Amino acid sequence: MSAKNTEGNNVLPFIRPAKHGSATSAATAELRELLRVYDHLIALLRETYDEGLDRLADNIVASVVACREAMASGLDDKTGPELVKKMRQGLHEMPQTLRSLLPGIGPRLGESMERKLGIQFSRY
Repeated sequence: MSAKNTEGNNVLPFIRPAKHGSATSAATAELRELLRVYDHLIALLRETYDEGLDRLADNIVASVVACREAMASGLDDKTGPELVKKMRQGLHEMPQTLRSLLPGIGPRLGESMERKLGIQFSRY
């Protein structure tokens, strides 16, 4: 239907609004938020002074750097959502990772990190 109602009927035309974003821009926005969480997580892991958690932080830093490089070179409609999925999965699996690295205190450490980060790993 056109924007003008020239046919003499009483039906109002429906005009679709222009899309203001794409899958790529949505993925970029979500990745920025995820990377903010990862930056804080890395800082918390570095505060523990544990060798195992230090290695975990190093691995996370490598993933974050790779993600930022991909964003800087431009994301396409396939790569962006894949990166979002991967980064969300890493946060979701963090409690299990902490349990495996530190069986005695891993669960409590995970809960403490959630409080400090203001998130719940299970929501990712």
